[in-house]
Amino acid sequence: MKIKITVDIENTDETRAAESTTIEVDVPEFEAFTGPDQFGVVFDEYERKVLKARNEAIERATEKYLSEMAKKKHSQKHQGEKENS
Repeated sequence: MKIKITVDIENTDETRAAESTTIEVDVPEFEAFTGPDQFGVVFDEYERKVLKARNEAIERATEKYLSEMAKKKHSQKHQGEKENS
């Protein structure tokens, strides 16, 4: 069984500001929850994997966001230099 986490960074007009980021992580099957004695152990495994994947997805999305911002700033700076020439 897998969980897929997708992060989209959008402008206020809902256009995409950066490429989507998707992370997939394997999680325990439903059958792994065999009873009350196992629930806590299996859920802990599930939760740890999901939280790690979420953090990784946000980290990657932030890198893409900052990269796009740097491209735009560079492009604006370059455009300003052309206009001043």
